[in-house]
Amino acid sequence: MKSSTRQSLMYDYIKKHKEVSVNHIAKYFNISPATVRRYLDKLEKNGLICRKYGKAIVSDFSKEELSFQSRSLRNQEYKHRIARLTQPYLKSVSSIFVDASTTTLEALKLLPKSQTLTIYTSNSAIFHYLQDYPNVHLFVLGGYLSKTDGVSLDSEITLNIARQIYVDSAFISCSGFTHEGFFETATTGIEVKRVMLQNSSHNYLLADHTKFNMTGVFQVDDWDPIHTLICDSSFDPKAEHLLKSKGISVIY
Repeated sequence: MKSSTRQSLMYDYIKKHKEVSVNHIAKYFNISPATVRRYLDKLEKNGLICRKYGKAIVSDFSKEELSFQSRSLRNQEYKHRIARLTQPYLKSVSSIFVDASTTTLEALKLLPKSQTLTIYTSNSAIFHYLQDYPNVHLFVLGGYLSKTDGVSLDSEITLNIARQIYVDSAFISCSGFTHEGFFETATTGIEVKRVMLQNSSHNYLLADHTKFNMTGVFQVDDWDPIHTLICDSSFDPKAEHLLKSKGISVIY
C-alpha cells in the first residue's frame, strides 16, 4: 500500500472513531506503533488531528474540507477556460468517469445536447445538469452521500462498484499539484479516483495555474497514472518541461 493511501485511510479511520489509541491504529493497519506515529506527525502538522495520552483525536476539519458550493465559486474564470479546452477530448470518447469536482462539472456543462456519451460519476450534482440530455447515459456510483461536500458518493459500496467499471477516459481535478504529483485537502473521494485512474485508458487532470505548488494534505498519486494535464494558462516552464519529459501532454 502506498504511503499516501495509508495516510488518507488512517485519517478516515480516526475521523470515524473521533478518538483512537496509537496501539489500536497499529493493530488495525498491521503496522508498528512507530510507523503510526510518523503518519500522525503529518496529520497533526496539517491540523487534522491532535494527540493526547497516546491517542489520536480528530480536530475541527471544517476549514480543510470545503463544500461543493464553496469550491464552485472559486476561480470561475479559470474553470471556464479549462472547460472549453476539455471539449475536444470529451467528444472523442464514448465512456468517461468524472469525479466530484467543480472543474469537471464545468466541462460537462458545455457538452452539446446532441452528443452521445456514457458518464460514470461519484458526483450527485451532475443529475441536475444532465438529466435532460437525451443521448447521455448517466451512471452515478452508489453509496453513502458525503456530509463533507454534500455531493460526493463515497463509501466501501462506491469503491466496490468503481472496481467493476472500465472507461475510455477519466477526467478528474485536484486541490493542488507539483512536479511530484497531485493532492487533495480532504480524503473524500480519493480512493474512488485511484481506482478509476487504474480502470481508464486515458486520464486527464484538470487544474488551474493557481494550484501549482499547492500540495494540500493528502497526495492522491504521483504523475504515473496521468496522461494529459489541462490548465488554463502556463504555470512554470521548468515544471512543464519536466512533465513533458515524463510523457505527459500539457495543454493550456
